[in-house]
Amino acid sequence: MALGAVIQVAEPVMVQASADGEYIRYIAVMVRVPRDGAYIDVERVVVTVSTAESMQTYTGTTRWRPIGGGGGTGMPVFWQMQIPLFQADDPTLPGDLLIGQNQRFFVEMKPLDAVPCTVERTAPAGMSPGSWHEV
Repeated sequence: MALGAVIQVAEPVMVQASADGEYIRYIAVMVRVPRDGAYIDVERVVVTVSTAESMQTYTGTTRWRPIGGGGGTGMPVFWQMQIPLFQADDPTLPGDLLIGQNQRFFVEMKPLDAVPCTVERTAPAGMSPGSWHEV
């Protein structure tokens, strides 16, 4: 990715509620490949999820998956990341990041060679247990 390129978040950002519906279990974020054809090296993107009380950082390619072909180039058009917030879903996490109903959270994506992108969202009130919600 060229210096100065920008990661663009493709809406919507989705969250999955925990089994009891009190917290967010996963956050799913999709980013669009820059229109200039620059490649996103997802292995070099550092993702941080934070609240006013805590934060968790994610690196590496294992959580990213490519979506769509780039018009015959073989390059993906989008990359999607499903971010686990509970250690039970990803034992490599140092602990659970609890984001409750109506709580504000941030997802920051920092590529080493591009402009960072931050999205701010609020967890839905009245989440149905285990269901996905657009935020």
